[in-house]
Amino acid sequence: MNRLGKSHLLTLLVGLIIGAVALGAIQAAMHSTTDVRVGVKRLADGRVEVKVQQLDDELGWNDLELPPARFLELNVPVDAWRYTNPIPVSVAEEEAEVVILREPPLMCVLGHGYPEDDRFWRWTLAGSGVAAYQYGVQIVRYGALDSDEHAADLRDCISRGPITIATSLPYADDLREPLAEAQAAGIQVVTFNSGAEDADSVGSLMHIGLDDFAGGVKAGEQFVAAEVSGTVLCVIHETDNVGLEDRCNGLEATYGAGHVERIWVDLTRVSPDDEVHGVHTTPEHVQVLLAERIAAGGVGAILTLNHDTGIAALGAVAESDAEIALGSFGFSDELADAVRDGEMLFLVWDHPVAQGYLAVSAMALAYTLELSDLNAEVFLNGAQILIEPTLADQERAENLKSMFAGPPPTPQTEDEE
Repeated sequence: MNRLGKSHLLTLLVGLIIGAVALGAIQAAMHSTTDVRVGVKRLADGRVEVKVQQLDDELGWNDLELPPARFLELNVPVDAWRYTNPIPVSVAEEEAEVVILREPPLMCVLGHGYPEDDRFWRWTLAGSGVAAYQYGVQIVRYGALDSDEHAADLRDCISRGPITIATSLPYADDLREPLAEAQAAGIQVVTFNSGAEDADSVGSLMHIGLDDFAGGVKAGEQFVAAEVSGTVLCVIHETDNVGLEDRCNGLEATYGAGHVERIWVDLTRVSPDDEVHGVHTTPEHVQVLLAERIAAGGVGAILTLNHDTGIAALGAVAESDAEIALGSFGFSDELADAVRDGEMLFLVWDHPVAQGYLAVSAMALAYTLELSDLNAEVFLNGAQILIEPTLADQERAENLKSMFAGPPPTPQTEDEE
């Protein structure tokens, strides 16, 4: 009795293992279930036979093909596992839930400067990358040096089939045609950075940017408060950028102690030795040009509109040893040190990260409206979000230096992908 009891227990364990293995195989392969049970029978000669049955919804329990090795002999060792041959078990296929995995939507961000050469665009495109990650979208980022390259980038973006494009708008007339092509292809368009006054004319759903005119106004107020007199030079580093013109216009609106003289220099030209109509192409050339103008007399202050020309102006003033007030748009530790040390009067912080981040946010908003069956063009109605520029004077310059833990990251643009 004792021996037969152990054999019977061992048989039951073997049967349970067979059933568990069969069920596990079915569930892993088909992700569905079927009822299977283990049958155990003691034969006249004392052996025990094991088989498996499967439940059919219409016919009841069916005998499956019995495996050749399915008997438990009387003389098997105690506490030793025995296994049958594999038993094929069929499962009626059930309609499975279909899951469609979609690629994240594609968007394009187009600026008008190379991020590896321009601190502002380095930060702006980096900010757009952060927003794209948070919104779960793919973006292709472009940098261009002139309107022809910018228009070519727009057409390359269109060929990729994006849902939305965010582009800077420094020269609206040159970008009007490719933007119309994008809209004809059903691609939403938002604009950012320069060109707020032209955004509506190119069909932009929303414009994000710095209030450039207000930045110039603040600069003029600073020069007036410092009792500057004489001519103020307003150095425009991109000759066809309407936003930079707006900054000089704002300066003219508030500075009344003299004349505002525009100095056009072009830092976007490819060849550092190239000069067209007296337009200088490197910060070193700009420094020479400003030093010559200072030497001609009558200059009371200089306002530069980006970091590189700010550095050039610092060099020109130091070279001339003249008492000239300096202000600049943009930021770097070097410029912040100059403000802290009294070599520069103020900085106008142009919020590049915010502009890049909000440009992607505007695209996401436009896309969300369309998904909600709302007409984005009517709903947004050409809305504009203009960032109020902020000033860093001598008191705040030291704090500005702690704003970043390291140098601006260099985002990957289309040319690098």
